[in-house]
Formats: sequence, structure tokens, C-alpha cells
Amino acid sequence: MAASTNKRIYYAVHQVGFQPDGGGDWQTAKGIQSVGMTTNFNLDQVFQLGQLAIYENIEEIPDIEVTLNKVLDGRAPVYLSATQGAAEPTLAGRSNEKITFALSIFPDSATASEGNPDSMVQCSGMYVSSVAYNFPLDDNFNEDVTLVGNSKIWYNDPEIEATNPAIDEIPDSGIFQGGFSQSSNDAPTGSGGVNRREAMLFTVDTGGHPSGDANGYHTDPDATCLPTAVFGINPYGANLKSNGEDFDAHISNITVSTDLGREEINELGRKGPYLRSVTFPVEVTCEVEVTSTSGDMVSATEFGIRTPGTGDACSPGGNLEDSTIRIATCEGTRISLGAKNKLASVNYSGGDAGGGNVAVSYTFTTFNDFTVVHPQDPAGSTFYTNRESWLVTLPYTTLNS
Repeated sequence: MAASTNKRIYYAVHQVGFQPDGGGDWQTAKGIQSVGMTTNFNLDQVFQLGQLAIYENIEEIPDIEVTLNKVLDGRAPVYLSATQGAAEPTLAGRSNEKITFALSIFPDSATASEGNPDSMVQCSGMYVSSVAYNFPLDDNFNEDVTLVGNSKIWYNDPEIEATNPAIDEIPDSGIFQGGFSQSSNDAPTGSGGVNRREAMLFTVDTGGHPSGDANGYHTDPDATCLPTAVFGINPYGANLKSNGEDFDAHISNITVSTDLGREEINELGRKGPYLRSVTFPVEVTCEVEVTSTSGDMVSATEFGIRTPGTGDACSPGGNLEDSTIRIATCEGTRISLGAKNKLASVNYSGGDAGGGNVAVSYTFTTFNDFTVVHPQDPAGSTFYTNRESWLVTLPYTTLNS
């Protein structure tokens, strides 16, 4: 690659792509809003008796972190693109998948990232470290993903060219070329374009999905299902329009997130880890914020509200119950957090003398249940085609009948 003559890099002249671990075709990521990379060099100091100066500053393997933000627009989510070899769409099924990430940079005089890049960085062996899906009231639905690994190569790095010129002599097929065109504008492919607040699906197909799941909640995989602890959500987890016009729960934000807590597993005879494993159990959090009309409507006592007891060891009572959470959007994203979510906290705030509205935020937690499917999943369309079997947790008696 020739030396760049760019004066700057801005959004139109750099692009993100993924390649299956072990090689294959590059896939340009569409709808990316931002990308960041951090490289940390881990140093371990050794000193010795009789000398103040450092004996050796030992270099360990570097830590590479890539952060990406993408709008939900009908294209494959980053989480799925980064786990495209998965045999199952569950958290465990995607946990050990690796991907090669690339960022290509083009002339700053271009109007699109097209053809051969001026510069490219490639990060191989990258694992997903954290995922968050955000469904705000006044912005685009979006996804935040963090990738971690230990290898990063700039293919026009002069240090590499000076020490090992062969590494820069890669064929064109190995370069992540431009995935956009200056002669035509790219556009979203999913229903509703870039999804915003109106694209959250609440309407339940009761005719096609009449039975209840493990908690008695509705089983329509194409309708959002939320805990009944959220004031306004009906006993089947649906947000209805009782008056035919307004939703019973005035939801203003939903955020689903998890941090996989990767751990490096090393072995003698090798400097780098042979696996960056997920540290199970993994906590999964869902926060639902509503514009309140009646307060948070969450009562709690020493002896329990949901299952009243006497407070002794054999009958402690409880204020909570298991709840189902599923998210569905017009552009195709389907997220299931299973049927064992419990309310961890509720926060009532706002309504101050400055004129703001009262907002209530309900935070639910579960562990290890985080299944995501999408019709554009690079792993194949079967996960989405069979989404009900992957997303809906049926009662034990139904599973064994």
C-alpha cells in the first residue's frame, strides 16, 4: 500500500468489515455509526537485590479492544456478524466464536469507501466481550459491541515493512476492499428503515400463539414481552391499548446488556492464550423506563407481597416472581432473556418543580439467557425461521408431554 496523502479521516472514507476466523470472504458492516480501537501493552517489571534500576521490563502479550456502535436497520447486527460460526443462537452457543475485524481507510477526497484502500488494520482472533441493545425514545435503535483479542496489524506500518517486508505483500483478495459505491447510495433493508420508537412491536398474535410460556406469558416471538412488574403490562406480558389509542404502559426506553467477562486461559510453551473463555455465570440486565402515571406500583414488605409468608425459615415469603422478557422490532431483531428474570431495583425520579415528568426505571436481571436472532444472521436463516423454538421458554410439562 502506498503512503497516504490524507489530511484527515472522517465517516465517509473508512469502513468496517468482518472475515470468518480462519479466512474467507470479507463482509462489509453496514449501518456502523462509530468505531474505536485501544491497544494496551502489558508490562511486567523485574527488579533485583543490589540495584535500584529496573532489571528487565518484560513485555507480555498486547490487549486489543474494538468498540462498535451500529443502528438497527435490517442489516445483520454486529454481535451476529462477530459470531457467524455459531451452531446455536444462545449466549453459550456464540461464546467461543472468533472473528477477524478490519478497518479500511480511503482517500479523504472520495465520497464513498470504494476500491482498494490507502490503509488497513486487521485484528484477528477477536471475541465478543460485551453487547448492549438500546431502544430509546428520541434516537435510533442501536447496538453497542466490544471485541477483544491480542493481534492487530496495520498493513502499511513502516515498522513492519522495515523488519518483514513480506507481510505487506498480500494479494488483493486479502485486502478488505471498499464495500460502498460512489455512484449509488446505500440504504437500509429492513422494515421501517433505521428503526426508531414506532418500530417496537407490541401487538400479539393471540390466534397463532394462544398458549402461555413457563410463566404464563404470551408466546408470540414477533411481539415484545415484558414483566408484569412494569405498571401497565398485562398478565400475559403484553403492552395493550385498552382505550384503543394509547398504550397502557408508556415505555420511554429499553436497554438490554451483558458483559461476558472474558478470561485468558494460557498454557506452557505458548505466549498467547489458547482460549479467551466466557466466565459463567454471566449476568444479563434489562432496564425498562416508563413515563409514570401512577407511581412505580411496586410494593415490598418483610413478609412478601407476591408469596406471603410468616417470615420464618420455612415460610420466608417473597416480593418477586420470575418474569419473561423478549424484544421484537420491525427490522427483524429478536432478543430473548428467557423466563427467569427478576426485578432487581426500581427507581422513581423526576417530577421536580422545574416541570419535568416523573420517570420510573425498572431493572431486571437474569443469568446466561441471552438469545439473539435476525433474518440476516451470517450463520444462516434457520435461527430466525425457527425463532419460536429458540426464543420461547415453554413449561416443563409441555416440553415433556
